[in-house]
Amino acid sequence: MRAYFRSRCALTPQQLAPYFTVSAACRSDCHSTKHTLFNGTSIRRGFCNGGRISSATEDPSKLRAVDEILLRNEFEKNKDIRDYLRRWQECQPKNLDPIYEHNPPNPSGGLLPWLGNMLNDSREAYDAGSEKLRADDEDVSDFSTRLDEERDSRDFLEPGDLVGLSSAQGTMAMAVYVRSVLKQWQFYTARGKWRIASARDLDFVLKGFFPPELLKPLLPYLPNTIAEANPELQSFIEGGVPRPLGAPILKMLETFEIEAGKFYRNHTFQLDNIYDLIADKEERLEFTRRELASKALALGDTELNNVALFAVHKALSRFPFLVDLDHTSLLSDRYLIQPKRVAKSIETVGDWVREHQEYLTLTAVSKDAPDFKDHPIQQFIQKAQRLILLSRKIRSPTMMANVGPTAQRLSPAETNDGRVFRHVKTEDFSDTDRTIIEYLQLYCVPPRRMRTGIMRSAGPHIMRATGMYSTLLLHAGSVPLLLQELGVISPWENLHLLDQTLALPGHGISQASDKLIQDAWGMADLMKLDNLADIMQDLRKDWGDLPVFCVDSPDAGEIDDGVSLEQVPGLNDVYWIHIHVANPSAFIPHDNVITKHAASRYKTIYTPERTYHMLPASLTHSHFSLGPDRPTLTFSAKINTRGEVLETSIVNGYIRNVIYLTHEKLREFLDDTVKPSPMNLTVGGDFPQLSRKGLREQLLGDDKNTFRILRQLMLGFKVQREKNGAFDFPGMIDTRVSVFTGKCPPDYHKLDTKHGRNFIGDPIIQLQWLNSDPHQIPDYTKQDLISTLMNLAGWISGRWCADRHIPAIYDGTWFHPEYPRLTNENISKFGGNSRLYFAPPRNMLSSSVIPHGSIGVDAYIKSTSPLRRYTDLLAHHQIEAALRYENEHGQRLDATTHESVLPFSKVEIDHYINCSGWLRVKAKQCENASKQFWACQFLFRSFYFNECTLPETFPCEVYSKLTHITLSGSGFRAGYSCYMLPIGIRCQLLIPDSFKDTLEMLSIVDAKILAVDLSREIILLEPVRLVKHFESYDKLSQK
Repeated sequence: MRAYFRSRCALTPQQLAPYFTVSAACRSDCHSTKHTLFNGTSIRRGFCNGGRISSATEDPSKLRAVDEILLRNEFEKNKDIRDYLRRWQECQPKNLDPIYEHNPPNPSGGLLPWLGNMLNDSREAYDAGSEKLRADDEDVSDFSTRLDEERDSRDFLEPGDLVGLSSAQGTMAMAVYVRSVLKQWQFYTARGKWRIASARDLDFVLKGFFPPELLKPLLPYLPNTIAEANPELQSFIEGGVPRPLGAPILKMLETFEIEAGKFYRNHTFQLDNIYDLIADKEERLEFTRRELASKALALGDTELNNVALFAVHKALSRFPFLVDLDHTSLLSDRYLIQPKRVAKSIETVGDWVREHQEYLTLTAVSKDAPDFKDHPIQQFIQKAQRLILLSRKIRSPTMMANVGPTAQRLSPAETNDGRVFRHVKTEDFSDTDRTIIEYLQLYCVPPRRMRTGIMRSAGPHIMRATGMYSTLLLHAGSVPLLLQELGVISPWENLHLLDQTLALPGHGISQASDKLIQDAWGMADLMKLDNLADIMQDLRKDWGDLPVFCVDSPDAGEIDDGVSLEQVPGLNDVYWIHIHVANPSAFIPHDNVITKHAASRYKTIYTPERTYHMLPASLTHSHFSLGPDRPTLTFSAKINTRGEVLETSIVNGYIRNVIYLTHEKLREFLDDTVKPSPMNLTVGGDFPQLSRKGLREQLLGDDKNTFRILRQLMLGFKVQREKNGAFDFPGMIDTRVSVFTGKCPPDYHKLDTKHGRNFIGDPIIQLQWLNSDPHQIPDYTKQDLISTLMNLAGWISGRWCADRHIPAIYDGTWFHPEYPRLTNENISKFGGNSRLYFAPPRNMLSSSVIPHGSIGVDAYIKSTSPLRRYTDLLAHHQIEAALRYENEHGQRLDATTHESVLPFSKVEIDHYINCSGWLRVKAKQCENASKQFWACQFLFRSFYFNECTLPETFPCEVYSKLTHITLSGSGFRAGYSCYMLPIGIRCQLLIPDSFKDTLEMLSIVDAKILAVDLSREIILLEPVRLVKHFESYDKLSQK
């Protein structure tokens, strides 16, 4: 058998670790602090005396001694102690004073970074550095450069907002938000000090609590430049502000906490037992803060003031993991409540671990230790040891918290179920085993909320007690290795799919979620048997032989949209563009269980290993996915070659003449520049080429002419949009990772595992390498013509609904109020360090019309993907109700007076926008995290096991500096978050002392891989050479 535990995999961590350490302020042990980035190795940091650095020819201490003698003599003469102390302080170095004005001049120009330990106010965000690093890894805000992120328009802090800053102990430090400086948030805390914090530190937000004018006196004592972690441990406390200046704020904070304490005393029993009062025995529940308060305290809505809601939140925070606050938005007040059954299991495992710890203590100090062989933990450990040894005969463990691949590869023809792997049953798990296993899985499933007390320590204790992981740093990120060797999860199990808040169906996470999908899929089967009823049948237009081009990926299972073109008779420069969209809304009522399931999912979730459909695939594939004789809702624009839209219409219809193309074929025709083809890298075997039937391999003459005209019209439309402020922006390369497991996807993993398994064989993973220049703004009419046409459809839909005052889910943009707006006039400067000075547009959703700045239109509704996005389906229901009304009454609908004819009211749509905000963010996070996971799996098998030959270096784009960590003693002088350009994954770039070039945001470097850390799902890189700095965004030719 091939030796898979290679020396590089075994030795790299010891040679490279620690890459960096958490800032000095993150550690409670100030005398001797250890931290490890990598498994198994740690370093020790020393003190910094904090003194001023002097030149070789100057002895500051002697100069100060003379001044002090003169001052002392003057004091003996005048006996004025206050004057003496004031003048003495003026002679001393200011860097030892916790209270001083910031921002000294920089002789080289600009502002120097501020170094200190106030990145967390001398408190830990979590009580272990490794946990903080993993929490920071989960934060992808550094990589958010796309302009289509859906955010709430209120989702930002304003000066004067009251916040609660989280700590590992479940307590909150109250503070006021002061301002944002270069995208860093500054706060003034109840301790009378300023500090830097980020969104991941916020646990509670109360808008507009303090008058902003109270904050102005504090500003001279806060830095107006980037704050970075000091490379050495501080021997003094920073962040001071003169107490009298902050006194009014501290008084308001004190009054608020006193009132909250009084409310607690009046409701002690309910608040102390709030979890037991609200949790269900078996089912996960979701509540808003007001709903929780009303349910637990039996108070009316008028009695639930800010003090009451804060007291309820503080009570809920005493039940970590069991009560989990949604963190997808700053202002979220939604909680996930775990069932009492889970709470009992965690408590039981915690008690067993404590008993085992006491047993180990007794055996170490006494010969009279009790018999422990029948204890659940001891029995589980013995079984785990057997299973681990059995697993290691097939797969080798690694320091990267993952087992390696097997030497044997299987083809679909060699297995009973047609997969490229098979599993062999090992041992059954007892009831107590299954309780422990459920806890271990909940402990390590992202986003890993068990960060306190016995919940956090039980998992590492169990791993340590097996005696099989003595060289591994034990934490939540390494527990999957134990579960893999037990045969609980596969070596490639994507734990992001087990997110408890998302509760994807099929995994047994939520009984309600699984029942809803069963009901929806069952209804789909009934509807097919009874023949689908078309509510728009009498209003449909037959598009006849008009060619409709459906452009999508070759393996697309659902075709949402197609385009066609008609020239207006007698006019050479005027055309009708038709965007034909799948039309399930005409057949599935808005209140049907199928639609309710779609609303609960928000969108279809695509991960490399499987798809979680929003609508039943049995309906979409056989009835609604676009094809010959399929129904459509068509959005049309009469437009001239100058891009001026002369008329629009929306009509239901049937398409007959459908032509399927791929994006690649269309791109090859429109963009005749010579570009290297994407390179496919593969591990595990040959990746099969998947393709749909009926794809046209080549564009014919008439087809080419159609797309030339379409591109010309879209270039003209772009000119019109740019007059309204539109601008293009280079999007980040999508992670194009594909997974092949055989004839069917892997089984849905469920937390309740009855027996262990050994897996023989591994999935085939393919990663596409795509060369591009992130500093170039592409011509999207060449690179992605279809997306520009979909933007046109979104404007047609938005304008049509807005003219009728129809409530729907409109897309628009907002800007952070503390920074200048990014526009099409200054976007060329939006790079390098200047990136920190501008506010890019962020998307927001509204039930009434709002302008969309980055697209440059006055109204916009996403309407072209009703098979995979619920907001589009909702828009179709609203539009079709209006079409029926107008056909019946012969006049345009005015929804302000006839809203009752619509399926959804403005109040209902506002409610859905507010309640689904977390869902759309979570769904996107799940997709992105899954791609990151599988890309890391690919690089893990390539880098450590040579399954694929990798390039020596990878081009990477640098993002923000890792300001919250220090690299003292590691051999690296700085760290950056970065983006591996060809394959589109997040990485961290560690700068050695030998690398002399200065990096800034959006610099491009060639870097080599240091490690593929699967415990954090991050790639660690070291730069080899600087390729170029950011200069400006260059627009490609649009001829």
